[in-house]
Amino acid sequence: MPPLITVTHRRGIYLPEADLWLDPSFGVERAFISHAHSDHVARHQTTFCSELTLQLMRDRYGLKKNGLFHPLPMRTVHDWEGWQMRLLPAGHILGSAMLHLTRKSDGATLLYTGDYKLRHGLSSEKCEMRQADTLIMETTFGLPRFRMPPLSDVIAQLLAFVRETLAAGGTPMLLGYSLGKAQEILCALTDAGHPVMLHPSIWKMTESVKSLLGKLPDYRLFDEAEAAGHVLVFPPNVRQSPAFKNLASIRTAMFTGWALQPGARFRYQVDEIFPLSDHADYPELLESVEMVKPRRIYLVHGYTQEFAADLRARGHDAWTLGKDDQLELLFDAAAG
Repeated sequence: MPPLITVTHRRGIYLPEADLWLDPSFGVERAFISHAHSDHVARHQTTFCSELTLQLMRDRYGLKKNGLFHPLPMRTVHDWEGWQMRLLPAGHILGSAMLHLTRKSDGATLLYTGDYKLRHGLSSEKCEMRQADTLIMETTFGLPRFRMPPLSDVIAQLLAFVRETLAAGGTPMLLGYSLGKAQEILCALTDAGHPVMLHPSIWKMTESVKSLLGKLPDYRLFDEAEAAGHVLVFPPNVRQSPAFKNLASIRTAMFTGWALQPGARFRYQVDEIFPLSDHADYPELLESVEMVKPRRIYLVHGYTQEFAADLRARGHDAWTLGKDDQLELLFDAAAG
């Protein structure tokens, strides 16, 4: 059995044997970027990512050709300096990818999920897991209370909110991030028969990927003077903009996995809130571990310490990255 690939955390996830950073938030020499959300994007000397993620980064952030980019096709093995790299669909947003690494000298493997979900959404590829000796996984919703309802139920609630708002003479405003969540909402509106207006940031991202989304509803760029009778799809921060304040009879609905927390509607200050997430929920996190069958697990983001303790109680070698498990282990020992 080969030794595990070394994983360290130095302000971010770093693989010293491969001299490769995973989604660092600061510029480095060599990095893998899992998807095109802003908190995962920085300018590096050499960047590995999916082909679509590179397109989206250039469309969204205006990345020029400074630095060397290696856009990799999904599922294809790429030989690189003693390693085999393979990208797998992560199911998070369009273009999101997991990184599967194999050390060619002895066959040791590692899977880095980045942000992901196993549920098959409307606007991104279905996630594909692969066995690995080491698993680095994100655990945003790593508590048992986070169990997302079926997508069909959320879509039914979304459409009912839109119908009821329009019937009452109001304007429904659906709030989701410009890349990923907004396209999921747009796909859910496809057969509803309502005209849609998109915030400029969402319109730009949708135009960039619309050929990949299949059938879509009729949509146009937001025009305040003609907004009445339309469904508006806007990013959450729009509530601070002048355009929002000038619109009459607006009813807002937020789409986020945090809708499962008590009082979420009041914290987000919206009329309705629906549990639509592009992250794995608690049952999916457990299922992922069973699918990958790793010898060791590292956890990042969200409820890492809680989920690590949960996994260790289930017999797994699981640890957080960027946090200290030692105090927690002392309490576990004392309680035992």
